[in-house]
Amino acid sequence: MAKNEEKVMQFVEKTLEKTPDISTSDLYAQAKKVDSGVEQLSLRQFNARFPLQIKRRKSMSRPGRKRVRRRRTSRTVSSEGRDGVRDVFLKFASELSAAEERKDLVKVIARVDQYVDQALEAAKK
Repeated sequence: MAKNEEKVMQFVEKTLEKTPDISTSDLYAQAKKVDSGVEQLSLRQFNARFPLQIKRRKSMSRPGRKRVRRRRTSRTVSSEGRDGVRDVFLKFASELSAAEERKDLVKVIARVDQYVDQALEAAKK
């Protein structure tokens, strides 16, 4: 553990400003000279504690930059395909609710793969 973490943090920050493309191992070697306690950290721990924190702070403080969450989307489904999938779900739900005995319920559940196939076909439209 670094004895004087603030001193190491300032050193790393200044070094990254001067040489942003410096390798982590070079930065680590130089930081050992600033504070001998850095030697107790692995290269990975050093990177997580100092350079990554500084880079994260800088990226968040850039004016005009907003963090954008990207949503994964598969292909869009047409309204026709959406209605078809909806119809399949409604048919499944109505057959489930119409099942009066346990054996009828089991029969409906056993056909779930057929409903999935129908829904996939409807989504392709």
